[in-house]
Amino acid sequence: MQRSRVALFAALVLAWIALAFWQWYDYVAECRNARETLIRQADSIMQALTGGIRSHRRLGYYFADQLEGVLEELVASKDVRAAAVVSEDGRFVCSAGADPQRLRSLLSDSEAAWQNASFRYVRQFELPPRSEEHPGPGRGLGRGRGSRWMQESDAEEASPFAEGGTFTALLVLDALPVVERCRRAAWTRLAVVTAGALVLFFLAILWRTTFRLAEARGREQLLESEARYLRELGQAAAGLAHETRNPLGLIRGWTQRLASADFAVDAARDRSQAIVEECDRLTARINQFLAFARPAAPQLEQVDPAVLASELAALLEPDLQSKSLRLDFASLDRAAAIRSDRELLRQALFNLLQNAVQAAPAGTTVEMRMLSGNDGRWRLEVADAGPGVPPELAGKLFTPYFTTRESGTGLGLAIVRRIAVAHGWQAGYTPRPGGGAIFWLDGLQPGRS
Repeated sequence: MQRSRVALFAALVLAWIALAFWQWYDYVAECRNARETLIRQADSIMQALTGGIRSHRRLGYYFADQLEGVLEELVASKDVRAAAVVSEDGRFVCSAGADPQRLRSLLSDSEAAWQNASFRYVRQFELPPRSEEHPGPGRGLGRGRGSRWMQESDAEEASPFAEGGTFTALLVLDALPVVERCRRAAWTRLAVVTAGALVLFFLAILWRTTFRLAEARGREQLLESEARYLRELGQAAAGLAHETRNPLGLIRGWTQRLASADFAVDAARDRSQAIVEECDRLTARINQFLAFARPAAPQLEQVDPAVLASELAALLEPDLQSKSLRLDFASLDRAAAIRSDRELLRQALFNLLQNAVQAAPAGTTVEMRMLSGNDGRWRLEVADAGPGVPPELAGKLFTPYFTTRESGTGLGLAIVRRIAVAHGWQAGYTPRPGGGAIFWLDGLQPGRS
């Protein structure tokens, strides 16, 4: 089961890693497409610009002014931040969007570069000399026509494009839309990965909850089956004990009659008396077993612990006097009444007090006290100054048939815990500071005022 749980968690982690890798791949592809779109836009503008220069430079000197206006219109479109055309000797023929010094710093050998939310695109182009494109002025033309050509040729003499040569065109495009698109893509992919992680996390919690619920149901069925078996076993054992007690009482009665008969000799009388004592001891143990095996169904009522303690003190008076012990329950007078089954609580306290009287050294005090808890419930303690319980044996207390006394039956504390469980209380043991033992019942509900 542990192996399948680890395998499931590993599968969920791998699924999340695959989702994250997929989203990262899509993010990289979308950013690449956005950049390629801007590069194609820059290439189209550059081709239109260089093609226009090649085809319209015959306009002569005035073409440079017209080209300046075209560049300013490009910059005004807000897609282009700056543009310039530079001659081979580094002189700016025309520029727009930034001063020449700033644009000169953007010129480099690389054709394209991304910098500060902008895209710089540089291309060199060649213009042949004007004489290679036209055969010359006036050839095959009339006088008037030739005169006009001569005027255009003279004007072109002053144009920076007249002699041809190598020129460099510079475009600086706004890359902020690309940056924003990549940023939105990153947030979208991050949201998808986070949502996927949350979904997988809740799936893991759901699976674990379902698994624990199924496991709890299985344990519940197992415990219910064991409880049914123990109930049936307890009923059978109680029936056997009851059937054993009846003939045992008969044996005791006839033996007692034989011991008291006039014809009985001293030896027979002593042996008969020993049989009667063994029958009484066996009957007491059967009664304890029946008290443990009998289902406890508390009938709750308001019980005064001080009154109950005084009754038990009178019942245990011979044992207290034989060891010169003192039972102190004065603190119970200040305690409030509690809700419990009177007879069951009396039986539990009798077992605790009897154990304390048997363990306490002669001339000491057995203390019975009530403590108030933070939740309004009470804690009833029985403390003695005896040897206490060794730490290695403390965990076995309240277990049926476990005892630290040779003459003990091991059912007294088991009965106490059974009565506590029936009431919803807790029963336990704590070493007493300075030596001794404290046995307690915790969670007692206060009585109604």
